[in-house]
Amino acid sequence: MKKDKIIEFLLDALLAAVGAILIGLIFFGRGIFNSNRVGYQFLSFGIIGGFLFSSFRFLKLWMAAIIFVVLLVLNEVALHLGNWDFIWQDVLYFVAMASSVFFFARYYMPKLAGTILSRLFAISSLFAIGFTLVTIIFYFIFAANPNIPRFNLAQMIYYDLAQGFLVGFGLGAGVEGAEYVVKRTMKSGAQS
Repeated sequence: MKKDKIIEFLLDALLAAVGAILIGLIFFGRGIFNSNRVGYQFLSFGIIGGFLFSSFRFLKLWMAAIIFVVLLVLNEVALHLGNWDFIWQDVLYFVAMASSVFFFARYYMPKLAGTILSRLFAISSLFAIGFTLVTIIFYFIFAANPNIPRFNLAQMIYYDLAQGFLVGFGLGAGVEGAEYVVKRTMKSGAQS
């Protein structure tokens, strides 16, 4: 990879993470640093989502897939030191996040290159849809087991829709920031 692409890779990964963390801090405060609270998704998915976004965008698909697996394992090991009861739920959210990032990086980002706000809302919407699908899967899994208390599907869809949208919005804002920095850097480099 050329030097300018490496810089763009790192900027995309770093600023996407910063965007998600900032949105998390705005809405959940310091709760994003507690792995037992739901706001932690902004920290973990921000860092991992930013790195996956750059990987899906700049690397070959097989390399990005290896990075996906390594990040999934590291995320789950870090979160579940000794407690593996709900790992399948985290894996579903991780897959929803990675799928959203993959479709955005490979399909939406190149096609929406000229329209800034549409990219921001595209990734936010992909996250919202992914998180909503995970909620629906949970509902059917839990409904199949009579020992698990029921939850209000509409309320959970609303909650996960909002959570997914906000995580995606933070990542998207970071990506837009990275694109702005890259364009400004290229302009100043061309003028020199």
